[in-house]
Amino acid sequence: MSEVWKTKLPTSEKMVLLVIADHASDDGTESWPSQRLIAEKASLTIRTVQRCINNLAAAGWLHMEKRAGGSVNCRDDRRPNKYTIHVGKLRGDTMTRRKERDVIGDDYEASSATQTRRHTRPLNHPLETPIESPSFDEFYKSYPRKAAKGAAKKAWDKLSPEDRVRALEGALRYANDPNRDESFTAYPATWLNAERWLDDPLPPRKFTPEEIKAREILQAKAKTDLERERARRIDEEDRRAREQAVPMPDYLKDLLKRV
Repeated sequence: MSEVWKTKLPTSEKMVLLVIADHASDDGTESWPSQRLIAEKASLTIRTVQRCINNLAAAGWLHMEKRAGGSVNCRDDRRPNKYTIHVGKLRGDTMTRRKERDVIGDDYEASSATQTRRHTRPLNHPLETPIESPSFDEFYKSYPRKAAKGAAKKAWDKLSPEDRVRALEGALRYANDPNRDESFTAYPATWLNAERWLDDPLPPRKFTPEEIKAREILQAKAKTDLERERARRIDEEDRRAREQAVPMPDYLKDLLKRV
């Protein structure tokens, strides 16, 4: 879609929209490149790509359906998002949003094949990179009670990558919760099997002045630990993205200079 070059978008958002348009059909539908693939083609970090997509969607340039693309055999946790470009806005047409829905569909769903005969869910589409999950040792080190490590490892292995991230954060909260009683701290296997990271905070207890002071220290430590863990993961994702980023081709640099 050459019309993308004529838009007055910021350079990063224009590059993201160009990559999505390159994967789309003639009517702007059936585009599902992974965020990592967009980042590589546009020479951006994944976080920059995510921010640009949110801005484009908010401005009405495209519509995103989360986890709606990929091949028929693609796992749900690796399935990329599906994008639909609003061709009417891109081409400066006076088509209203309601009319555009009539053309594309209520949920911007496309037909099984387009004019270019590009079928939905191509089997050779690149898979979404799986989420980097923490290791069991990270969890066990953070959990406040060291017992039945073998059983805890089996429970950990059953978790999805997303739940492992949540479990580690929950273990840090649980370990530093001032309302937690050491004598009633659950075994790590029991805590994991019951998905206790989803629990509400423990009910408050009556504290002595000494315990109140210790509670404030634990709360500050819990906040610091969580922020440090999240910052480490963000730095790690950005580092991987920079290592895998592909420099912008010279022909794209020349095209940008002409716009």
